[in-house]
Amino acid sequence: MPWTVWEDNSHLSVSYRDAQLPTQQSAAGLIEIQAKLIVESSLAGFLLFLQDVDNTPNWLKGAQESKILTHASASEQSFFVTFSKIWPLKPRLLLLHSRFWQNDDLSVDMSVTQLAPPENLTMALDESIDDFFIVTIHHAHWKLTPKLQGGSLRIAIEYTVIADGGGNAPTWLANHMALKSIWKSMHALQQQLPHSHWQSKKISNIKELK
Repeated sequence: MPWTVWEDNSHLSVSYRDAQLPTQQSAAGLIEIQAKLIVESSLAGFLLFLQDVDNTPNWLKGAQESKILTHASASEQSFFVTFSKIWPLKPRLLLLHSRFWQNDDLSVDMSVTQLAPPENLTMALDESIDDFFIVTIHHAHWKLTPKLQGGSLRIAIEYTVIADGGGNAPTWLANHMALKSIWKSMHALQQQLPHSHWQSKKISNIKELK
């Protein structure tokens, strides 16, 4: 199914199409969103930036708090993100597990999947899980492709996601808010990532393009 461009510029584009879910699940008007951008960064710089949960509210639109729940390895972790309340909707909660790996062509894939609420979640949240709508992640994936342009190391980023925010907001409104949120988040990432202190760091099992 072809993508429809929602907004774009010379470095960033956000598109959408009707979500296609397994037959046993209802798409219920959901859309799949795709963001593409090119940004000056190393692969490790991007991955460490994304894993820096203390910094998440500075670039992820609406994010209020993020904490790591488990850190299985340098490439795999579980975490949550809470989002500030938007009247008249309850605040949202993302429970996620992420894992990344590098391919032979030096590109990097990161899968992001739904995490079942762990036993220590209430303590980590400092409030009841019942105060939130848990966002259902049907699909989320990052694809990073390193490039050399003008002597600078850049990465082409492709992010795709199908998510259901829950609650009683009309689907058209929820979809519009999701598109707007991803556009603003990717724009903030594009502005902040090249100047992040993580650009000077390395990940032992990640090879950079030279």
